[in-house]
Amino acid sequence: MAIQPDVIAFDVVETLFSLSSLEPLLAAAGGEASTLDRWFRRLLGEGFALTAAGDYRSFSDVARAGLHAVLPHAHSHDLDAVMAGLTELEAHPDSAPAMGRSVEGARVIVVTNGSARSTQKLLERGGLDAFVEAVVSVTDVKAWKPAVAPYLQAASVVGVPPERVAVATVHPWDVHGAHRAGLTTGWCNRDKGSYPPIFQAADVEGPELLSVVEGLFSLGGTL
Repeated sequence: MAIQPDVIAFDVVETLFSLSSLEPLLAAAGGEASTLDRWFRRLLGEGFALTAAGDYRSFSDVARAGLHAVLPHAHSHDLDAVMAGLTELEAHPDSAPAMGRSVEGARVIVVTNGSARSTQKLLERGGLDAFVEAVVSVTDVKAWKPAVAPYLQAASVVGVPPERVAVATVHPWDVHGAHRAGLTTGWCNRDKGSYPPIFQAADVEGPELLSVVEGLFSLGGTL
C-alpha cells in the first residue's frame, strides 16, 4: 500500500521544464515540426539502450549524437545553439506551485538523467532552486532512469527508505522504474494521453503537477 511520502522527487526535463523553447532553434538548424519529438525520443532510447547494455554516456553526449542523426546536414553552430538551449528551458507554469505545495509537507529533491550542474542552473534560472534540497543525477550511478539504481540513489542521498520517497513525473517509463525500485509514484498527465498498459500504474494521477502533489499527500497508511 502506497503511503504519504516524506520526500517528493521531481523529474526535470518535460516534468518541470518544457522543451518547447528548442523548437525555433531546431527550425533554424533545418528541422521540421516533428524534429523535437523525434530527437527527444531518440535521445531517451539511446540512453536507455546504453544502460541496458551496462554502459553509460552523459546526457549531453547522447543528446548531441542524436542531433547529428536527425539533422545530418545542419551546421555545427546551429547544433551548438540547440545544445545551449537545453540550459535555458522554461519552467512549466505548474512547476512552482507544485513545488511550493510540496515543501509544506515533504522534503523536495529532483532526480535527473542530466548532469547535476546543468540541472542546478536550470532550477536557478526558473526560480525553483529555493524549493530543492538536493539534485540527484544519474552520473552518480552511471545508469539512466528508469534503471533501479538512480531511484535507490535518491533515497540514499536523503537518508530515507525508498517507500518514503515519491517520484512525480510526466513519463510513464519513469513511473515504472520508480515502482520497480519500491518508490511511491505520481503521474502528471499534462498532455491528456493514455497510460501505456505495459507499465506499472502510478499510485496517483493528475492533469497537472499540483494535483499530483495533492494526491500524494492524500495517500493513507504509515510504516
